[in-house]
Amino acid sequence: MKPATIDIRAEEIRAALGAIAEANGGYLNPAHVVETARDPSHILHNEFSWDDEDAADKYRIAQASALIRRVKFTVIRQSTETKEVRMVTTRAFQSRKSARGADGGYEGVAEIMSDTDKREELLAQVLRELNAYRKRYAELAALSDVWAAIDEAFDLHGSAPSRQGEAGQVSLGRAS
Repeated sequence: MKPATIDIRAEEIRAALGAIAEANGGYLNPAHVVETARDPSHILHNEFSWDDEDAADKYRIAQASALIRRVKFTVIRQSTETKEVRMVTTRAFQSRKSARGADGGYEGVAEIMSDTDKREELLAQVLRELNAYRKRYAELAALSDVWAAIDEAFDLHGSAPSRQGEAGQVSLGRAS
């Protein structure tokens, strides 16, 4: 059996965050973390960019990402049999893992959905993210119907994760 390894840095960060939470009534507020980390001798200091120009650029990039994710559009669908009209509001842009990086970014949902490979990649990504939430909150029995729906989605699109919430790989017939 392989011996367990301990990430000392992660443990130090966890302890420092725990101390900040304890000092603030059990709440870990990001503003408190930044204020504490301002001290150059604090364990968390090097986790942040203290160059104001660099930090401002990173913040604007984060703001741009949030802006892109906030833009929505409405899809209107009408059933030919029942004449029922359904309106669904969704993001206008999505980020596929293979399109991230300096030369990539978000793409229009219409573009992604009209390309089989892009659509299948996004679907696989969504299923992985759903399974990650499932694993993160597996102990919440109140969500058992949600976990069952995720299982059905995996069953429909390839291999299913184990029913105990362990991560599964989605197989959609496309090489990764």
